[in-house]
Amino acid sequence: MSILNSAYTDKALMEGAMVYAAEKVTEMLPNLDEKSRRLIELTADGTTLGDALGITKAQKQALLDTGCRLIQVGELEKATDILLRLNQLDPLDERSLYALGTICQLRGELEKAAALYIQFLAQDATNPLGYLRLGECLMAAREYDDAYGALHAARVFAAEGKGQPGTLEEVERLMAVPEIAAVAEAA
Repeated sequence: MSILNSAYTDKALMEGAMVYAAEKVTEMLPNLDEKSRRLIELTADGTTLGDALGITKAQKQALLDTGCRLIQVGELEKATDILLRLNQLDPLDERSLYALGTICQLRGELEKAAALYIQFLAQDATNPLGYLRLGECLMAAREYDDAYGALHAARVFAAEGKGQPGTLEEVERLMAVPEIAAVAEAA
């Protein structure tokens, strides 16, 4: 089974989890204190938890920066805690998804990493780094056809100047890996 078809990307499973969570919240709501109940009601209309709590953009950026620094020094558990909190505060901040994907990739949790990169790409579809990292996960899982597709998308967007300096060179290096080059040649 492909890492792209895991429990983390199973739509029916995710929808079931959301229904279950909504039922549990409804069941617990009458037993919560007034402040907790108001918070849940505030977020029911789509307001992020961070906005409901008054968390500023600068504070969210500080959480992201701290999480990324912790990744760089190998403190993956601490980074995960901070980045999960950021994701809870603002689920639409794609940067936390990318960073959490990086942590999973570093741990070798390829299915989780792929699912997080796909969520990242759903929010930032022309960012070549998401496709590049997804391609790396697929290569590690020896899913070379799908890896080629992800890397090809990364190449297209990087060639358009999207992403960071050096992204296109990194994509080209991976496209030259024999297994990927063979898929490209057959395409």
